[in-house]
Amino acid sequence: MLKYFGLIISIIILLINLFYFKFDESVVSEDNKVALVGIIGSLCAVILIVILIISEKINAKMKGL
Repeated sequence: MLKYFGLIISIIILLINLFYFKFDESVVSEDNKVALVGIIGSLCAVILIVILIISEKINAKMKGL
C-alpha cells in the first residue's frame, strides 16, 4: 500500500513540475532548471517504484510455484 502511495505522490510532483516548466523559454533558464530537476527526479522515483512493484509480483509468482 505504501508503494502505491509513493507512486501517486511522485506522479503528482511530476505533474506540478511539468506545470511550472515554461516550454517557450530556454531549458537553461533558472526557473526551467529547477523544474527540470524536479521532473527528472520524479521520473526516476516513478520508474524505481514501478520496478519494485513488478519485482514483488514476480517474486510472489515464483514462490507460488
